[in-house]
Amino acid sequence: MIAQSDFDFIVTYQQAENETERSTVLAAFKERAVYAFVHLISQISKDEYVRYTLTIIDDMLREEVSRTKLFEDVADLLKRTPFSFFLGLLHRQDQYIVHIAFSILTKMAVFGEARMTGDELEYFMGSLKEAIHRGTSNDYIATVVRCMQTLFRVNSYRLAFVNMNGYESLTHALYSTRKCGFQIQYQIVFCMWLLTFNEHAAELALSGNLVQTIAAILGTCQKEKVIRIVVATLRNLLTSIEDKHVKKQAALQMIQNRIPTKLDHLESRKFQDTELIDDMQFLKTELQKVVHVLTSFDEYESELRLGTLHWSPPHKCDMFWTENAHKLTDNCHELLKLLIAMLEKSNDPLVLCVAAHDIGEFVRFHPRGKVHVEMFGGREAMMRLLMVQDPNVRYHALLGAQKLMIHNWTDLGFDI
Repeated sequence: MIAQSDFDFIVTYQQAENETERSTVLAAFKERAVYAFVHLISQISKDEYVRYTLTIIDDMLREEVSRTKLFEDVADLLKRTPFSFFLGLLHRQDQYIVHIAFSILTKMAVFGEARMTGDELEYFMGSLKEAIHRGTSNDYIATVVRCMQTLFRVNSYRLAFVNMNGYESLTHALYSTRKCGFQIQYQIVFCMWLLTFNEHAAELALSGNLVQTIAAILGTCQKEKVIRIVVATLRNLLTSIEDKHVKKQAALQMIQNRIPTKLDHLESRKFQDTELIDDMQFLKTELQKVVHVLTSFDEYESELRLGTLHWSPPHKCDMFWTENAHKLTDNCHELLKLLIAMLEKSNDPLVLCVAAHDIGEFVRFHPRGKVHVEMFGGREAMMRLLMVQDPNVRYHALLGAQKLMIHNWTDLGFDI
């Protein structure tokens, strides 16, 4: 049952024909308008009535965002936050209700005077993260992404999202929507771009596969607006991070994902957008500086730590192994242990091929390589790869095993 006072307000508000008349109604009813809205969404069980009320509220705030003050004033009187009126709706089964609540809460959190904090912020961001992670299985993903584009203007909201591993959900959504058209991909990368204006958020982006994911888009997408936002995001990663070591890691990830080569290809497109051209030139210049100062072992170590081994030049260079094989035993054999762990845990055939090859080269060029590899179970891990289905993995595992045996024969005094 709808109270008479709530009914009177809704009817009067719906009869208003333009923004001026609606503002007049709201000014006349004041807090009674908010009480009517709250009663209708919290005390009525039928979803269609809740949908109807939430749509009115969302339209009301979209028409004039300063109307968030109505909810803030009533919340102050009730000693609660304005967000508490709507957060409970995020667990409803009706997905339209959930996503119109996202829209309302976003407007209040960004354009209102109050800032969402504490448990409320954690719950709200967690709900958004869960919604974006569902990707194409979420019918309202466009609404979720639009909310994020608005929310990430506020620094505290950026931090709240990335601190709960939000990048993982964004990159997952970017992959799952790759066949849904360029617009949704543009909007997801736009969210990443906004996040990387914060230094802490930019640093956290390097711990996942964000660079790898957007680099793949850069190599395949033909839409200029998508290319522009990807390049701008990569630029942010280099300009937002102050720590020289972390910035170097960002540049290394870009180099390993062949960003310089992709930028060279893009230059042939003859873009007219001056900002895009400037960002591309900035990236090329900065990455070239890093290439000049990098040693091959820096790049190799970065590949190893990120678990992204591929056939970059150091792997097949005898000079590299002659000069650097001993470094795998530094710091209690840290890098050698990582290499052997890849043989045991990785499911990527390319990583397995390169790791098997590198262990064989380590044995070839380190005087006690065989002893070190066997000490940490590398021999057994190599032998297990001889039984996998992938023929390339079996081939490189066989070569690695042969190098282990040859080294053993050398220890016995044979001149092999």
